[in-house]
Amino acid sequence: MNVLITGGTGSIGSRLAIPLVRRGDTVVAFDVRSEPHFDSDEFRHVNMVVSDLGDGRSLVEAVRSYRIDSIFHLGAVLSANAEESPRDAWRANMDGTANLLEAARQSSAKRVIFSSTLATYGAGVPDPLVEDAPQWPVSLYGVTKVAGERLGAYYHHRFGVDFRGIRFPAVIAPRGSGGGASAYVSAVFEQSVLKGEYDFYVNRTTRAPMMYIADAVRALLELHDAPAGNLRRSVYNLGGITPSAEELATSIKSRLPEVRITYTPDPVRTAIVESWPCQIDDSAARQDWNCTATWDLERITRNIVHVLRHDSANQ
Repeated sequence: MNVLITGGTGSIGSRLAIPLVRRGDTVVAFDVRSEPHFDSDEFRHVNMVVSDLGDGRSLVEAVRSYRIDSIFHLGAVLSANAEESPRDAWRANMDGTANLLEAARQSSAKRVIFSSTLATYGAGVPDPLVEDAPQWPVSLYGVTKVAGERLGAYYHHRFGVDFRGIRFPAVIAPRGSGGGASAYVSAVFEQSVLKGEYDFYVNRTTRAPMMYIADAVRALLELHDAPAGNLRRSVYNLGGITPSAEELATSIKSRLPEVRITYTPDPVRTAIVESWPCQIDDSAARQDWNCTATWDLERITRNIVHVLRHDSANQ
């Protein structure tokens, strides 16, 4: 199978490429940067297309020239960066998604896996969050993802594109922090190991749903491979764990007791994170394609601290 990953050198995309290469797929990473966020021997087998999602012609050419069968659409400007640069976010997240779906329609790439977010829901939704709760996001990132979900559903019904999506919580990964409002969930581990301190930009009581990178990659692969007849929805919610910032700090300090943790909340980013629901009803994903998060906070902490220490020692 020939697979295109937009955002293919990002934190999730570069890690998703590895199991695809291992199972024998031809993988193409489409991104504005050529260096992978997560490098490995397997990633050296990935084909690179360095371009912008806003360039529809480049997307069509990549899909056609590599005879792409399936697309994982992970490329986007994330929440905090989108608030700073709304025009860039619109070009990447809105124009980019429209360009990608049109590239799929014009080619043999009939399956699109879309990375959405629980940030598509705004404040005041039920907790636990049900799948069909109203989607009135407070961030531009969430707005663009709601629109992407609706556009994908349109391309499915109008043109037969097999559009499937996941509304992810925050994703934790070693060296995984990026431009999202939830970047602290990875940054606290990185800075604690590498610098011995971290200053949270959210309140110590702020909670957010989050998931380890291994669970996120596995979910993308499982949704892609699920028989179409099993799927009752086009986009699924996924949950994970919901620790507070203080609970993250406590878990890290259990392994790194000398770490200094402080809190200086940023009103904009804190408001975005605290608008998200904490308890997620993801029963549909469990029932339709048997998706369940398996990593708890203790296991996540143990693994990330080990990986970051190993990487630091070998630099």
